Amino acid sequence: MNRKQKISTIQTALVVASTTFGVGVLSFPRVMAQTAGSGAPLMTVLGLVLALFGLWLVTTLGQRFRGQTIFDYGQALIGRWPASAVNLILFIFFTVSAALSSRQFGDVLSIVVFRRTPIEVSIILILLTTAFSCRRDIVKFSYIHIFYFPFIFVPYLVIMLVSLQKIDVLNLLPLTGNNSMKFIPGITESASLFLGSFIITILIPHMQKPKSAMKSSLFGIIISGGAYLVMIFSVLGIYGVEETKVLLYPTLELSRSISLGGGVLERFDALFIVIWFITVYTTLYSSYYLASYAFSRLFRFTDQRLTSSFLLPFMLAIALLPLNVFQTRSIVHHTEFTGLLLLTSYPLLLKLISLFRRKGGIHLE
Repeated sequence: MNRKQKISTIQTALVVASTTFGVGVLSFPRVMAQTAGSGAPLMTVLGLVLALFGLWLVTTLGQRFRGQTIFDYGQALIGRWPASAVNLILFIFFTVSAALSSRQFGDVLSIVVFRRTPIEVSIILILLTTAFSCRRDIVKFSYIHIFYFPFIFVPYLVIMLVSLQKIDVLNLLPLTGNNSMKFIPGITESASLFLGSFIITILIPHMQKPKSAMKSSLFGIIISGGAYLVMIFSVLGIYGVEETKVLLYPTLELSRSISLGGGVLERFDALFIVIWFITVYTTLYSSYYLASYAFSRLFRFTDQRLTSSFLLPFMLAIALLPLNVFQTRSIVHHTEFTGLLLLTSYPLLLKLISLFRRKGGIHLE
């Protein structure tokens, strides 16, 4: 009998990278300019450090409880009913997160591309595509991420490298920001970009070498974190803080303003929109998969195909709740902040309990 397929260290890193490089690509520079001013690059780095702390917690827990996810070993640490209550909250969070990602996708399409197409059409199409993808097992889930990885990061790298030629260094000063910089909001806004790294908790049990989970997690989040940092430098360096604050999608505007070869290659915005479509899909895919996985573990379903289809109408209903793009932004902001607290505090609690009670053990291959 053939040995069950496992995920390699590099594959895990690519899944983490493609998951955490997500929907916020278009608006992230504007949000950071509003909260941190010229200190946006510094806040991005500090947010990445905070995200790394949360990633370290779930990764070391996954290594300590070999073959289990946080939905399983949580019951051994805090009891079945308290853990089930938290698992329910995690399920709700990832369901809402996936639904809001699809809504943001629909908002951008309605504003930028398909202005006469009802937003419901865009949302239904992306949710249907993702729901069908979630019917695959975790190994095929990782293969889908790996397939799309070069289509996201290679064109993005080309666009950012071309844009670096137009940077005015004075627009980036002072690097430490100014008196109006909002320290805590800046860090939390940045850290919330990497909430998708929670996907590592269901990847570790399927890794070929669980002892390399920390290395692959770190490598993956640094790839996406580095991409965000280059983006911040490019947008602020070209437009400056004040202009970036008033641009709805500053990264898209950046792609429209650059050309290559003396104007031979233009319309980088069309390429960037295609990249963004794929980026939204991979991020939404991970959130949807986590919601479906949490639902199956919570109610003891063995067929994840059933759960992914069952969640579809609920996600559609949630996605259509906001009345406009401004309300969507407000809900997303509060959801991300809540998720940051939840996905950091709960693993921290489990980590402390596992150390004090000496639960679990390091049994790595």
